Amino acid sequence: MKILLTHGYFLEEDPREKKVMKPYPPLGLLYISAWLEKSGFENQVFDTTFETKEALQHHLEVYQPDIVALYTNLVTKVNVVAIIDFIKSSAFLKDALVVVGGPDVTYNIDNYLKSGADLLVIGEGEQTMLEIAKEFRKGSMIWQSIAGVAFLLPDRQVFKTVGREKMKDLDLLPLPNRAKIDLGKYLSTWQKHHGMSAISVSTQRGCPYTCNWCSTAVYGQSYRRRSAKSVVDELEFLQKHYNPGQIWFVDDVFTVSHKWIESFHQEVTTREIIIPFECITRAERLDDKILRQLKECGCFRIWIGAESGSQKFWMLWTGGLTPKLSR
Repeated sequence: MKILLTHGYFLEEDPREKKVMKPYPPLGLLYISAWLEKSGFENQVFDTTFETKEALQHHLEVYQPDIVALYTNLVTKVNVVAIIDFIKSSAFLKDALVVVGGPDVTYNIDNYLKSGADLLVIGEGEQTMLEIAKEFRKGSMIWQSIAGVAFLLPDRQVFKTVGREKMKDLDLLPLPNRAKIDLGKYLSTWQKHHGMSAISVSTQRGCPYTCNWCSTAVYGQSYRRRSAKSVVDELEFLQKHYNPGQIWFVDDVFTVSHKWIESFHQEVTTREIIIPFECITRAERLDDKILRQLKECGCFRIWIGAESGSQKFWMLWTGGLTPKLSR
């Protein structure tokens, strides 16, 4: 059985990112790849970032996968629908099962199914994708038995199964299967444009807050985190095999738990695995002690999302000047 994991982001089509040139690999797909492989399901990952649509189409028709799993989000949804259409119209791929997952799926179940997707993964994808692969291999394909999916019944009505229970112990996750892609392209791109290479790392899933600008569609409004030891083990692995110039922690609120930051600080400093990094957090989850610990761990930049602003405060602060907004 052939399983292909891919997505619909093409750097060449993104003029803004071509100016910034800070691409990161599709971590979600790499986690699913590792989870499948851990359970005995070999798979391929076709990373579209540095490729073209034509290259993806060619690979699909040559490889002829039994299952094509597509990651989608708000930015890539148009491309993903086009990829689904290509698969469904290709004589070489007519029997392929098309599975779609990602944050945009949660809010657009009907649209993706009626665009040709056979099966949607709602929420976390590792265990759901594994159960889909097992069911496909058996040949029975009774999707009603799998939690966290949606599909069309013979009468074209949408059927959604019970929600998938979120993974509690994230230390059970293997490291993302970075060996499945050409990570060197990312490292060299960063090195060329910014003077240092970079790798993204995830330490947590879910977020306990309810910001409008941040989606919890996949991991939910929760807080689950890998142990500090597990994270530093990954940093040590990355340092040994790729020697990145910096790390980007993709977590929604890196300092949500001060207790975890303290454990992370102890692991990093004791083991001397200090790699420069940047992260995202909220202003009220910072204080002098946390800032000191972050700096000692290697943090050089913190991103803080502004949920809202005060026009009244702005007018008082600027003496009535109208703010000039950049696009």
